[in-house]
Amino acid sequence: MASTQTHPRIAPRPGLGFLLTAGRELRRDPLGNFLRLSYKFGDVVRYRGLWTTFQITHPEHIIHVLHTNAANYRKGRDYRILRLSLGEGLLTSEGALWQRQRKMTQPAFHSRQVGLFVRLMEKHASALLQEWESRAAKGEPFDVVPDLTRLTLNITSHALFTASLESDLDTIQDALVVGRDFSVNRAWSVLRIPPWLPIASNRRHASSLAGFHGVIDRMIAQRRESPDGVQDLLAMFMDARDDKGEPMSDRQLRDEVATLLTAGHETTTLALAWTIFLLSTRPEIVERIADEIRFLQGRAPEYEELSRLQYTRMVVEESMRIYPPVWVLSRNVVADDVIGGYKISAGAELLIFPYVTHRHPRWWEHPEKFRPERFLPENSMGRPRGAYLPFGAGPRTCIGLNFAMTEILVVLAMFLQRFRPELAVEPSRIKPEPSVTLRPNPGVPVRLRRISGS
Repeated sequence: MASTQTHPRIAPRPGLGFLLTAGRELRRDPLGNFLRLSYKFGDVVRYRGLWTTFQITHPEHIIHVLHTNAANYRKGRDYRILRLSLGEGLLTSEGALWQRQRKMTQPAFHSRQVGLFVRLMEKHASALLQEWESRAAKGEPFDVVPDLTRLTLNITSHALFTASLESDLDTIQDALVVGRDFSVNRAWSVLRIPPWLPIASNRRHASSLAGFHGVIDRMIAQRRESPDGVQDLLAMFMDARDDKGEPMSDRQLRDEVATLLTAGHETTTLALAWTIFLLSTRPEIVERIADEIRFLQGRAPEYEELSRLQYTRMVVEESMRIYPPVWVLSRNVVADDVIGGYKISAGAELLIFPYVTHRHPRWWEHPEKFRPERFLPENSMGRPRGAYLPFGAGPRTCIGLNFAMTEILVVLAMFLQRFRPELAVEPSRIKPEPSVTLRPNPGVPVRLRRISGS
């Protein structure tokens, strides 16, 4: 826990040998290395390079940073990099701007509003599952990740704009891929080339971003010219007013829409992909879900029925424990603090790894095992609050949490009423790749078996 002792200690750190090879080793296997370092050095680890970085693992320390003393920890270096692609949306903004935007956008994600999007989720999921019928008939393996990406992007874009962006999906996906590569390469670079310098990677990023912004700006302009009374997310954002009665500017609207189109669909895609991966290795868990959703009799669940999918939800929660789509959170330390008896110096970077905390045996028995029953109420009692944070924690908990979980449950319930997934490769060949998010590499190749009578 955070401490107020007068003479805090200096946190332990890896030795010189590690520092000489840190860049290569960490980039080769960041997930394994950060987990092993937490085992070796404890709850607080200090790294020294061109700047000081702290890694924290203990759930109480995490809650201290993300909730109790959140004002002392601003978004870190990684978010400044993301700002180059996403602007000042909810994910990357800080201070008064973030507070203003959070308050203005919050009503769009209330349960009542999310419930109105269930039919939209059903429509797009039905279209994808119809495509998968032919794949199942052929028995050929395919990677579900690109199709799930298209599904979640379609759902998110329709929720935002009502109108279809099908003709713009290539432009949007190009911007997402280029932006992801640009951000990852920049995060691992010690010396960062200014983004305005006309080298190839900067030009490629600027070009793809201009195309992405052009799509969003066009949708905003069209809505300004002919408001038609639709109640999509864009309309709610445009109608929102701050405490002074002022609306969002077009630039702020664009940044919020860009954030939702990217972060909003990416994490949902990966939660679905990793869940299908895990289910494809555990047919007995699939059959238990099938028993739970039998009452649907082939239809999609209503929003009010999602509470009946208790085991299905536990499966998704366990999937996000093992493979959290957001695998790292970074913060900058504003003022000196003390955590766990160790001095946390102002100006340092602080890293929280959900991947590490989710897999730490102090908080999870046999953490490498896929056990949805961990999330039964009786098994969750006594577990520290910060031990599980797939959507973050504190005031900056993901605003789209309910939307994402609703979408995941609706899609899974529809999917498992038609198909049984069978992994087309050995499970060990699929590795978590720590990009901006935690992606399966080389994807999730499956064969689908059609359920007779469904």
